[in-house]
Amino acid sequence: MPVIAQLLKYGSVGFITNVFGYTLYIFIANFLYLNPPIAAIVSGFLVTGMSYYLNKRFTFQNNEKKINLVFHYYALYLTAIFIHALIIFTFSNLMGFPHEVIAGISLIGISCMLFIIQKFFIFNSKK
Repeated sequence: MPVIAQLLKYGSVGFITNVFGYTLYIFIANFLYLNPPIAAIVSGFLVTGMSYYLNKRFTFQNNEKKINLVFHYYALYLTAIFIHALIIFTFSNLMGFPHEVIAGISLIGISCMLFIIQKFFIFNSKK
């Protein structure tokens, strides 16, 4: 599948999962009053399964049923979730920037890196 088509599909999946995850994040942080980095971790865990399923089937059209595929995906997302929380902690808790803005910016950058890693390492059927 051409990279442009995958990017469009990844963008669609990303839009759905990130809007859902960001909405959860705002709710958890602003209405349940959980510390924003912790809220980022909780909301990240809640959307990872949906992200895995949609990216595997729709974006990368991967039909492999290998357990290491799931393990690698979740290890990647666990790392991304903690990097996201660390960015929020650094720029919001320590430096005083609004956590809502920092979380949004962080999601964009992390999502770009996740696409590259998923395309060439996680769902690459030629490896």
